[in-house]
Amino acid sequence: MRKRRGLSAEEQNDGKEVIVPFPPEDRRFRVWFLSSETGISADQASELVDRIEANGAALLNAARRMKIHSR
Repeated sequence: MRKRRGLSAEEQNDGKEVIVPFPPEDRRFRVWFLSSETGISADQASELVDRIEANGAALLNAARRMKIHSR
């Protein structure tokens, strides 16, 4: 079987940013993980997930900073 040729960077990005929402079960997991990993409330974690969306590293960093500043 032959492999398909992947799209080039130009073909993948036509200048429009596309944000694909993740499924609700993924969102619930992110909220649970952030609250259990960092000690912030589920409401705080939910707010971060809504604001930051898909960048997992940025979510975790923001949650850690939020916990530090709430002390």
